[in-house]
Amino acid sequence: MKTLRRTVLPAVIVTVVAVLSAGFTGHEEAGHEDTYMDVPAVALLPGARMRPAVAHPKIQAGGGFSEVSDGELYLLAKIIECESRYEPYQGKVAVGSVVLNRVMSGKFPNTIEGVIFQKGQFQPVTDGGWESKEPSELSYKAAYEALEGKRPAGENGQSVGNAQFFIYEDLAGSGASKWFRDRLKFVTTIGNHDFYSF
Repeated sequence: MKTLRRTVLPAVIVTVVAVLSAGFTGHEEAGHEDTYMDVPAVALLPGARMRPAVAHPKIQAGGGFSEVSDGELYLLAKIIECESRYEPYQGKVAVGSVVLNRVMSGKFPNTIEGVIFQKGQFQPVTDGGWESKEPSELSYKAAYEALEGKRPAGENGQSVGNAQFFIYEDLAGSGASKWFRDRLKFVTTIGNHDFYSF
């Protein structure tokens, strides 16, 4: 019986791991669409784009980040590009600020990558727009400013501050807009985005 456990059990474990691995690598190729709340929180990035994330970004006294990897900078600039490509520059910085506010909040994943790929949180990641865009020089500049702790002011004169959410109401629809208004605190508007916090 002991011999059987020593030989069969490892074989079963290896088989289960192989089957699970094959199932996860094959689902993208089978045409599975990325739908809201049905995908893993962290998506796989193609080859060179995948870089390790800093587990706990260091925060400077002025509210900025230090020791952010090139990979994290790229991801931050890319989500800024995807979410605010046609927004004013201050709106781009504000979108970057929201991502960083989430990293620091304790209520979201604690890495830039984790926040961006948390399931159902950012429309371009969910609908495939993420793959079709690369960050512009302006998006990189906005990412740097957000990392330095800049928090632009909106139309009402209020800083984006610790906002952890934003919505483009005309694109999001009335249901999503109502959810934001009913559950969150409005902070300010910059361009087409309304910013909210808990």
